[in-house]
Amino acid sequence: MSAFAFEGPVEIIGHRGFSARAPENTLSAIDAAIAAGADAVEFDMHTAGDGNPVLFHDAMLSRTTNGVGPIRRRTLEQLKKLDAGSWFDAEFAGERVPALKEALEHIGDRIPRIYAEIKGFREVEDLDRMVRFTAEAGQKERTVFIAMNWTLLDRMRSQDPGIKIGFVVDDAETIEDAFARATGDENALIDFRGDHLVNDPSLVERARAAGIEVAVWCIDDVGQATQALDMGVRRITTNEVEALVTWKRSL
Repeated sequence: MSAFAFEGPVEIIGHRGFSARAPENTLSAIDAAIAAGADAVEFDMHTAGDGNPVLFHDAMLSRTTNGVGPIRRRTLEQLKKLDAGSWFDAEFAGERVPALKEALEHIGDRIPRIYAEIKGFREVEDLDRMVRFTAEAGQKERTVFIAMNWTLLDRMRSQDPGIKIGFVVDDAETIEDAFARATGDENALIDFRGDHLVNDPSLVERARAAGIEVAVWCIDDVGQATQALDMGVRRITTNEVEALVTWKRSL
C-alpha cells in the first residue's frame, strides 16, 4: 500500500485550512476545513525570532495581522499578542497566530493527512525543529512536508529519512528535476500548480507510469476539479473546501 493511500475517489485538501471561510493558517481555518469534510489540511510555516515554527504564509506581518515588519523579528510570545483574524472579518477578531506544536495538538486525529509547507526559516536548525515537533506530537505518519525550495526537504530528510515529502512545482522549468527526485521514492510526491497539468496532461500519465504520486493546487472550481480527476489527479488542494467536498460526494 502506498504511503499516501486514502479512502474514496479523491482527497480534498483545505488550502491554508478553509481559507475562503476563515482567516488563513489559523486554528479557526483548520476547524472549518475539518467541519466541512476535508480529507486533509494544508498550512504554511515560518519561524519566529525565538526559533518556534508558526503557521504563517508571508515573510511580513502586515497582510494578515495588525503587526508590521518581518515575522522572524518577533518571538512567539510577541506574535501571540497580534490579531490574526480581523483582517478577514470582525467575527474572527482576536484570532492568534498558531505555533506548529499548538496546531498539531489541536488537529489530533481528527483528519487523516496534514500538508505542512515550509515558507521561511532563519537557520537550518529551524527545519530540524519542524521535524522533531511533528514527531513529538505523534503526527509524523500523517504529515507531508512540502516546499518550493527542495533543498529544505533535503535537510529535513537528513534528520529523518522516513518523513514524507512533496516537491511543489511552481515554475515549469523545475518539472524535470521534480521527476528525477521523486522517481523511486515511495515517500515523495509532486504537487503541481494547476495550469501545468492543463497545459500538459501527459505529466499525470508519466507520473503514474513512474509510480509517482501527484497532487494539484489550487483548484476552486468544480469544473476544473472534474478535469483534474479525469486526468487521473486524485489529490486536490482548494480554497473552496465545501464546494469540492459536495462535488466529491456526488461522484
